[in-house]
Amino acid sequence: MKTVTFSLKIADFLTLSRLFLTPVLMLFIIKDMYLWAGVVVALVILTDFFDGYVARKLKEVTKHGELLDPAVDKIFTISTLAAFVEKQYISSFVIFLIVARELIITWLRSVMANNGFVMSASFLGKLKTTLQLIGIFFLAIHQILIGNAIIWLSILVAYISAVDYFKALGKG
Repeated sequence: MKTVTFSLKIADFLTLSRLFLTPVLMLFIIKDMYLWAGVVVALVILTDFFDGYVARKLKEVTKHGELLDPAVDKIFTISTLAAFVEKQYISSFVIFLIVARELIITWLRSVMANNGFVMSASFLGKLKTTLQLIGIFFLAIHQILIGNAIIWLSILVAYISAVDYFKALGKG
């Protein structure tokens, strides 16, 4: 049996902080604590930006960090959107569309990786994430109409960006 070892880097701690902030944010959403929810979303956005920046700056980019970051992003997004469904700010259909797209892209990326092809996030993929975070921020501060509009825009961008993965798969 092969032993797997790794050490956590500063960027990993920033990434993991988002994981620990997620249930706090969910509680603030459910308890209608809009100001605090907005503060936590702002912290999440900052840590999401800085974890990659710190990893590159300190030359501590790791494979486990590259896997951990998107996993934590997905946990954060889906969990937070579930809290918004509970508050009836968004439809559960939104979560279905987002989760379905993410699982399909994860599958496509694994198929490509098994064939020796690694595809990093495209501009549209990064735009999708940015729009999701902005939409979540507006929902968290109880700006439901604006937040919903931005979340739906992020879904549109997400599915357009998925085309890049299918094109890449066809070329591989």
